[in-house]
Amino acid sequence: SQGNTTNFRMHIDGEHYGDLEPKLKQKSQPRLDSFLKTNKPVGKISPERQSTIDDALNKMIVGKVLPVSIVDNIYFRAFVELLDPRYQVPSRPTVIKRLEEKKLKVEDKLKSQLKLSADISITHDGWTSLNTESYYTTTVHFIDNDWCLQSAVLGTIKLAGSHTGQNIANELKNTQDRWSLPKPTATSDNAANEQKAYEILGWNRFGCYGHRINLIVKNSLSFPEVTRVLGKARTLVGFFHKSSSMTDMLHEKQKLLFSDSKVGHRLLIDVATRWNSTLFMLQRLLEQAPVLMALANDTSLPKHASTTLKNSVFNFDELTLVENMVKILVPFEKATTLVCADQHPTMHKVLPIVTKLMRATEISDDDAAVIKKIKQKMLAEMSKRTQSEDISLMACLLNPFTKGLDFVSEEREKAHALLRGLVCGITIVKKEKDTQEAPEGEVSAEKDNNVPALPNLNLPDNETGHEVHDLSQPSAVKKLKSADTDDWLEDVVCVGESLDVGSAAEHEIERYLGCQIDAVDHNLTVLEWWKKNSLFFPRISILAKKFLAIPASSVSSERVFSLGGQIVSKKRCRLSHSNVDLFIFLNKNMKYW
Repeated sequence: SQGNTTNFRMHIDGEHYGDLEPKLKQKSQPRLDSFLKTNKPVGKISPERQSTIDDALNKMIVGKVLPVSIVDNIYFRAFVELLDPRYQVPSRPTVIKRLEEKKLKVEDKLKSQLKLSADISITHDGWTSLNTESYYTTTVHFIDNDWCLQSAVLGTIKLAGSHTGQNIANELKNTQDRWSLPKPTATSDNAANEQKAYEILGWNRFGCYGHRINLIVKNSLSFPEVTRVLGKARTLVGFFHKSSSMTDMLHEKQKLLFSDSKVGHRLLIDVATRWNSTLFMLQRLLEQAPVLMALANDTSLPKHASTTLKNSVFNFDELTLVENMVKILVPFEKATTLVCADQHPTMHKVLPIVTKLMRATEISDDDAAVIKKIKQKMLAEMSKRTQSEDISLMACLLNPFTKGLDFVSEEREKAHALLRGLVCGITIVKKEKDTQEAPEGEVSAEKDNNVPALPNLNLPDNETGHEVHDLSQPSAVKKLKSADTDDWLEDVVCVGESLDVGSAAEHEIERYLGCQIDAVDHNLTVLEWWKKNSLFFPRISILAKKFLAIPASSVSSERVFSLGGQIVSKKRCRLSHSNVDLFIFLNKNMKYW
């Protein structure tokens, strides 16, 4: 009495197939034996091989985002029958059950990885499915004991009700409790509800720099002169996209004027959610400008087409403006690519990127008036500093190749003070032999007292809770003696000196800032360098794991949007919320399979 038509069809086929009229039988789906002419061999498949093929089938369904109903498809079953007639294709409920069991195993593996990390970072963002249902995805990022950056999807949750900061905060707190996560540092877009959520939770937040670049570019291209040029560009591209005959004529002109490498290039249209699509549109129009001008002057065109082209094709002054705009936007596109990478650390690149962009937008006397206005607006937006940008300053200092901070020398003193305050709060402990976390002697930080909370980054030095020493002044020392030595004999039997905790931390900072990067080191990545040298800087390496694991953008969560669109498609729009989370979780965490 309940269910959809598919359930009803399965019930009829399974329970009442013999009751159907011969005419109806002929209209039913062709049977499997009609595809095959051979009989099944005698014998059964071994349980081990059955399990191996089952696992491979599950992995194919998840990895290629295939519907589970493929196991009921007659053509798929015929294909499997030819490969191994002994294999029993599982039913849809069985596949779902096994995927749920696999998810539990993957969760256990991921939890064991997270337990080894004292500090983690997360990204968080929302997307809307085809059914206009809102989902929020949380990803986690951390550096493991082998100094490799790891990332994984923790979950995709349907958020019911209003998307207030409090509701988002509740969802994030539930995720933290479910995974037993330490207090994370979050990267998210600059939406007001996201900012409010992290204020409620008291978590440290870094504003997605990819989102910030997007806002800088969009706001800077809002001048009337630029808007008019972009409007002409969209009209021109839209005209060709709507007319196949004009597109064919464009290709014929390309063959006459261009080499083979440019023949067949289509005009590109920009989309509102991606600013770099505007750059790609303008670049393609510049490339095709000779063809478009030739086509606009073609007397064989229909009158309406000729009129549209003549009104939309750029004149020489507009081409000059577009060329200058492209020169400005190309560095921003490169910067977006760098901060949105998720296979290696990105936070330490933010300050160098900002410096590079500010140099690229320096105003020249030769610039046209509108170009000067664009650059002025970009410079004003990039010069704004936020408290969370101290995170990027620390990450840059913890990159051994940029620790000199030569490109932001005015921030060097502040960065050194922040580093001192944080290092003095780290407790070095030796791990026992019988622990599964690390071998004896490896340094670590206690989860409850390893690094002062990041909000202290923005406090004066005397408010961090740790005394800050001047590295230029000698530190107090403590003499070493045996436990049964009388104090009266200490000046005779003293065998050495030991630094107190604060002095040891300062000497470690001094060694780190003073160490030279040799030619061999330049062949290493940032994490490879820390893997090689972490034992020499036990406290600072803990900070390096914390700050370098923070992503500079929330693109990791945003990349789930396209996967969600493939899963919740028009033909699969009735998937339950738990199954949406199931398929996204397994697809994005395939390395833990």
